[in-house]
Amino acid sequence: MIRKILTYYAERLDEYLSRFHRRPEGLATVGLISNATEESPNKMVVSLLNVERETAGGIAAPVQRTPEGYVRTQPPLLLNLNVMLAAVFDERQYAESLSVLSDTLRFIQSVPKFEVEGVDYTIEIVSVTTQDLNNVWTLLGGQYYPSVVCKIRRLTIDAGEIGTGGTTADKPIIEM
Repeated sequence: MIRKILTYYAERLDEYLSRFHRRPEGLATVGLISNATEESPNKMVVSLLNVERETAGGIAAPVQRTPEGYVRTQPPLLLNLNVMLAAVFDERQYAESLSVLSDTLRFIQSVPKFEVEGVDYTIEIVSVTTQDLNNVWTLLGGQYYPSVVCKIRRLTIDAGEIGTGGTTADKPIIEM
């Protein structure tokens, strides 16, 4: 589901950016931000930084009351995705990367909610200290690109949905 969310968001961002910047190959993509490749993609790259558990709604107890008594269940995981949107452009196109970043910020502000497969998600900008940002870019390979860190809220992972398809994930069939 993480792939679907990030891909959907990058596609909507690409549609928005294409209004202001004419590029047949598009301007937004999902990918790894690093300087390992020899050629910059000259795009806004949406990359997953971290997955964190959402605890604002509380953590549900693994025992629920039903008409028949008490049943042991596993509550769904409520998650947030920390993503970075980085303008990964050649250094010759630094000014254009700043323009694309500005348009991306305008998109984030104007479209704070989006829907993927009938589920609503929100995105918001996260303030990151200079030290934390330095640590992130060091992990990503050391080269800085103009960027913004955002949080996508409300991803729900429910193993109960997996178990309804026939065999359950906690009882795998092993043939020898």
